[in-house]
Amino acid sequence: MRKRFVLDTNILLHFPNAINGFEKNDVYLLGTTLEELDAKKTEFGEVGYHARETIRILEELRMKGDLIKGVKLTNGGRLIIEPDGVNPDNLPAGYSIAKPDNRIISACLTLNQSKRKSPVILVTEDVSMRINASVCGVQTESYHNTQIESSGYIGSETVMTDASVIAEIYDKHTIAPKGNYIENEFITLKDQESASSALTVYRGGNLNLIPDQSIGSVKPLNEMQQYAMWALMQPADKIPLVILIGAAGTAKTFLSLAAGLEGERRGLYSRMLISRPNAESYRNIGFLRGDLQEKLAPLYASYYDNLEMLLKGSKKTDPSEIRTKMETMMEDGTIEVCALDFIRGRSLADTYLICNEAQNASQSLIRDVITRAGRGTKIILAGDPDQIDAPTLDAHNNGLVFAAERMKGSPMAAVITFQPKHTVRSALSREASVRLKR
Repeated sequence: MRKRFVLDTNILLHFPNAINGFEKNDVYLLGTTLEELDAKKTEFGEVGYHARETIRILEELRMKGDLIKGVKLTNGGRLIIEPDGVNPDNLPAGYSIAKPDNRIISACLTLNQSKRKSPVILVTEDVSMRINASVCGVQTESYHNTQIESSGYIGSETVMTDASVIAEIYDKHTIAPKGNYIENEFITLKDQESASSALTVYRGGNLNLIPDQSIGSVKPLNEMQQYAMWALMQPADKIPLVILIGAAGTAKTFLSLAAGLEGERRGLYSRMLISRPNAESYRNIGFLRGDLQEKLAPLYASYYDNLEMLLKGSKKTDPSEIRTKMETMMEDGTIEVCALDFIRGRSLADTYLICNEAQNASQSLIRDVITRAGRGTKIILAGDPDQIDAPTLDAHNNGLVFAAERMKGSPMAAVITFQPKHTVRSALSREASVRLKR
């Protein structure tokens, strides 16, 4: 039996080709969705681009037949436009028909009253809408093509071994492994009796010793920071993508900035771009005073806080001197704020790009970011899947977990996952990351 799927607007604003993602079934778009797409088409960035792309796809289908009667898709399914069906009488009294989500739910209820035996399934990434639709009697699903099935890979593991093996790797710096590992997986070798250990990375078929790391005056405080610092300081032609996952206070931003500044000092990169996804905040930046960098400054406070710590170091430097240094770095292009909504179409060469809060990026935005890399460019994705603010993203479909899972095993990517015990901000921060976890 052919199924009937109604696509919510947010599906198309992230995945325009989702129209073709439902095999030999009927895909419905409602009049409300067409109006929302029309309203979004003039927006800049990812949302506007995807709205325009969806409209282009619909125009191609319109040229092939009657959209209201249904147009055959290449996969054997049909696309049907349903412009009517909104009826305030089929909604509970507490639901306003003026709200677009409720109009879509109402139209789904109307479609369910037709003689077709198969029930309508509303596909949406909006969790709140799924709840409301279920309350109103509409079957719902998330868009399965966006869900990332986790393999449980965290980028590192601890292996118990003999003291002789640890002595051998310190002597030879590289040994053939006895187990099966993933390229660029970090392996901590430990001997329980002697309490000796060695930090290694599986690369090129061997376990390779990672010596003590430092970035300028910055020293690692735990083994995961050792791994992160090693990966961050690898040249772009060896490991151009580093993914840092972990709770607040694990020094993801601090270490990323330290490595970027050191890379610039060594001449590895001509500039460092700092960025973070936050489409809701970008939307109204035109109303703020100043240039783009000044408009985005409030969103980048975490970068500035960490940069101030790096520049101050252990010295008692005058705060005004630190601020002057930071302003100079911004003015001369050493550090540049990058709004991700403007990144499509760019080609970044010899650049060190940090994308913080990457859990709030969609899969398509993360793909856009990574594919901007030109020669000599290194990209850092950092974030915490437990701190998602975007309403259509969750722990299973956000761009950070998407990148970590899909790039797993690539010789060009390293994944480092910090645990709450690796929090270095303060004892309170470490305690809170465990006790206050949502």
